[in-house]
Amino acid sequence: MPPNNYSIPEAIHRAAEQVIEKDNKLVIRAYGVIHSTEDFMRAFIRKVMDKFNRIDLAPAVEIVVKELVMNAAKANFKKIYFAEHNLELDNPDHFVSGMAGFRDSMDENIFVDYGKKAREARLMVETSFDFDKDRVIVHVKNNVPMAAHEEKRAREKLKQGLECSDMAEFMMEHMDETEGAGAGLALCITTMRSAELDPRLLTISTDFETETVARVEIPLHAGYPPSRQRWQAALAG
Repeated sequence: MPPNNYSIPEAIHRAAEQVIEKDNKLVIRAYGVIHSTEDFMRAFIRKVMDKFNRIDLAPAVEIVVKELVMNAAKANFKKIYFAEHNLELDNPDHFVSGMAGFRDSMDENIFVDYGKKAREARLMVETSFDFDKDRVIVHVKNNVPMAAHEEKRAREKLKQGLECSDMAEFMMEHMDETEGAGAGLALCITTMRSAELDPRLLTISTDFETETVARVEIPLHAGYPPSRQRWQAALAG
């Protein structure tokens, strides 16, 4: 998302305010990542956090949501790239060579060109916000499942991120040559930790058939027990 000094048009601020006044849920569907959508989500997050007197959390939530949306969009683009080059995502050998080419093709234009291709292929990123005075829950869903080896790697990167104290440590110890080196997930974890949010409230799952879903829960006060905590208490009881 734009840096903190980026000026968001007043019309976008008004649109965000109208959504918050009318409802406590918002769903944004997109095929690519464009500035107007980023601007709206950034303004919306700030308005929500300000409404519940937690504007201090807005920068962290902006970063986490941006990374999750970008990861989902790139997963869709990756599926298109592999199909164009007759490669199979669930074939580990194809994956290594395909990712090398996909990384080389990554530039600013990919989000325009592949956004158009994603629309034609009906590959979408759906970002939903569910919010009230206690918490904000964000789901970022794309209709491309992870292959088994991708899901395993995502779990490994989340675990490694939880074990590292900051991004520098993660980059030194866990940097590799595959897609993104897991840096996006590590950035989400370290950002949440720096904002005194439990990074374990970020999860990523796939049904291996139709979709991948990233979920992050943001408690807005100390008295709110996150769903993870309630689930663990239910198991213990």
